[in-house]
Amino acid sequence: MSIAYFAHELADPAVQKRVKMLVAGGDEVALLGFERKRFANADPAAPKPHVLGQTHNGRLASRVLSVLLAIPRAWRLRAVWRNADALLARNLEMLVIVCVLASVLRLRARVIYECLDIHRMLLKPGPAGKLIRAIERACLKRVSLVVTSSPAFDANYFRAMQHFKGETLVLENKVLALGGVAAQRGAPMAGPPWKIAWCGVLRCKQSFDILQRLAETHPSLVEIELWGAPALDQIPDFHERVAATPAMRFRGVFRPEQLPAIYAEAHFVWAIDYYEAGGNSDWLLPNRLYEGLYFGAVPIAVAGVETARWLERSGVGVVLPAPLAPSLNAFLESLNSESYAPLRQGAAQLDAACVAFTLDNCRALTARLVGAAP
Repeated sequence: MSIAYFAHELADPAVQKRVKMLVAGGDEVALLGFERKRFANADPAAPKPHVLGQTHNGRLASRVLSVLLAIPRAWRLRAVWRNADALLARNLEMLVIVCVLASVLRLRARVIYECLDIHRMLLKPGPAGKLIRAIERACLKRVSLVVTSSPAFDANYFRAMQHFKGETLVLENKVLALGGVAAQRGAPMAGPPWKIAWCGVLRCKQSFDILQRLAETHPSLVEIELWGAPALDQIPDFHERVAATPAMRFRGVFRPEQLPAIYAEAHFVWAIDYYEAGGNSDWLLPNRLYEGLYFGAVPIAVAGVETARWLERSGVGVVLPAPLAPSLNAFLESLNSESYAPLRQGAAQLDAACVAFTLDNCRALTARLVGAAP
């Protein structure tokens, strides 16, 4: 089986993770897509990528131009992907490229649309939003399978807004555990201070404001550990504010192999996002939800969003009511080692299969993508 994977950001850790899953599942993978400065270091073990251009954060006109320029570049590389069993397109711009190329060559390969976030432009009510949704609907007519990471994306967007009638696969952002699902969970730690880890793309200014204010007013109660890539277009004074807050530390970009140590030292994982409140932020199930639980940290979510519903169904984590800042303060001020212990124990008792993918899961995924029997 072979898959041509058209990725919007070649060195994005999520893209690299998907490539590992496909290779582990037995596929030959051709990787094509865009480079982006935010993710500078690709996994050297991944298939050598074919670069179609550069992409930039928040520059719609530039991204449209990148798509237009990428089509002839991908055409010149058609020997790499034209005989694939499936063409997997991550995000809408890559789906446009794939649909154009598949139409020109009249390919019979399955077109798979991987959409793990609903960009705010897709939800805008004005002419621009309507145009982008119309383009996506046209492409969806060629799609054999939509892969998304949350049931709320399927229900609230693809079914309710785009009226998609085809097949979908909810593939959650679980930890990749090819050696087996036995979770690596540390023993409960004493507190306070209560250590909260926020890992990933640090783009939610409201979350940053809440955590920075908490660390500023309660320096002996909490320690905030920030890991990942700060979005300076959203939080331009990120580094200055961290430097001015002793109980808040920025640790830099992390590698996947560092996650066990990061979460072993944390009491809680920040699983809250307001960046696109009312849409994507309410519907997503973030990577750090699964990573935190797999390695023993207790997720904190705010009530009313899909992450909170996942925690409530699973009987783990902490779900706080809005408004968040006062409820978070009250929760932490009332917390002690005795009341924290059952939270940690709940995370430890959760079936690791709820938060991790195994080799068998990868094999089943690749079979599903190419339309074969598992």
